[in-house]
Amino acid sequence: MKQRARRSLVLLALLGLAACQRISERDFVGDWQSARAVTPLHLAANGEWELRQADGSVLQYGLWRVEGKTLVWSVRQGERVIDDPTPVLAVERDMFSVRERDGATTVFRRLR
Repeated sequence: MKQRARRSLVLLALLGLAACQRISERDFVGDWQSARAVTPLHLAANGEWELRQADGSVLQYGLWRVEGKTLVWSVRQGERVIDDPTPVLAVERDMFSVRERDGATTVFRRLR
């Protein structure tokens, strides 16, 4: 019985550590394929993002940053800069997922 209780405590501690996982910009730098788009997404270390076509031409671009456990996308619309905060749900070496404003989950898989 004591061994079962000890295992439960260890499991709870590990789950707590996973929930407290710190994320940083370097977790996201690279080329990604979104489950919601055909065009690959490039996240640069300087905080810029681009959607690039196969020929390398840029379709859309903006800035990105990490604030706590939120990935914030910024896009210029006319004279204004619009921020789109998306809570990060999971981060692994080759994937990450975020919660969109409409409640949907978007998964990104690393291309390189």
